[in-house]
Amino acid sequence: MINLKDKARAYARLMRIHTLIATAITPVLGACATFAVLKGELIPYDKIPVLANLFLIGILVHIIGEILNDYIDYDIDKKNTELSKKPLVSGDISKKGALMGIFICFIALIIILSFSRYSLLSILVLLAAALSGIIYQLISKKWLHSAIFLAAWDFLIILFGGIYAGRYSNLIEVPVLVYIISILGFFQVWINTAILGHLKDIKNDSECGVKTFPMSFGVRVKGEGKIPKLIIPINFRVFVLMVQIVNLVVVFIPIVFYKMFYNDNVNIFLLFFGLIVVSVVVMRAMIKIMWHRYFERNILMRMMAVREIGSFFLSVIILSPLIGWLLALFFVLLPLVWFLFANLIFSGNPLQPAI
Repeated sequence: MINLKDKARAYARLMRIHTLIATAITPVLGACATFAVLKGELIPYDKIPVLANLFLIGILVHIIGEILNDYIDYDIDKKNTELSKKPLVSGDISKKGALMGIFICFIALIIILSFSRYSLLSILVLLAAALSGIIYQLISKKWLHSAIFLAAWDFLIILFGGIYAGRYSNLIEVPVLVYIISILGFFQVWINTAILGHLKDIKNDSECGVKTFPMSFGVRVKGEGKIPKLIIPINFRVFVLMVQIVNLVVVFIPIVFYKMFYNDNVNIFLLFFGLIVVSVVVMRAMIKIMWHRYFERNILMRMMAVREIGSFFLSVIILSPLIGWLLALFFVLLPLVWFLFANLIFSGNPLQPAI
């Protein structure tokens, strides 16, 4: 039986606490896109409670999703020695304890929404997001293209934040910028799940007989020993890079049509330069992943973390002239510092997620 301190650490790992803040900010970004004033003014202070509510909702949604993911994947995960330290597999957290965590977070979510000012449309979108997320959890190891449901979840969560903030009654009223940020979220999650997530787990999935998206292209692990080779066919590399390029093209839509989003006081060239720099970082990380020759899960996870952080920064950069550079800097630093700190605590390496 583990002590209270170790139990708390186990729950933190079960909740994948290192990405908790990034997920919590997701609906907040949708709200900021709604609140963004085209005159370049900062978000009014009276809107802060709305952002705080969405931040808390994001935290609870993250915890519920991560615990549910490990609960459903328990039978598969316990067959993989590399995942033997996961809280449920190791027995540090019981399956009953995991369900209790989900129940407590669900009740907290209901309480927050009960004391919020929301529109019926925002609740419907939140329910659609929940349904999409649950469907993903149930079929993630059974259907090749299941990641589309998780990507839809992220799209809907961001959209929920935008609708919740504006209390819109129909989708036509929602600002275009909210949809752009939502689309970027869709790409981010789909790439992270369908491509990168399955790539880092490809050895375990293949051993368990699970067919994933990369495998359909012929991606596989070859050889035995400590460092087996990672075989990635050229057609998969080309496909992934094309998807990443399309993702980055969406990022530049507000710049191309800048008069629809920004006023004349915004330094478009500086904004463009910032997007270019981060886009290069994201693209470089993806290329390094696709051309990595060995199945070294920890190294792959570090490179994936760089790409994921960079992709998140792109959405913040787009919003920064509209929400104020101070708030934008807060959005950049908070999840980054939290990510590095949580990794340092649980794995000893700030760029190495514990799970």
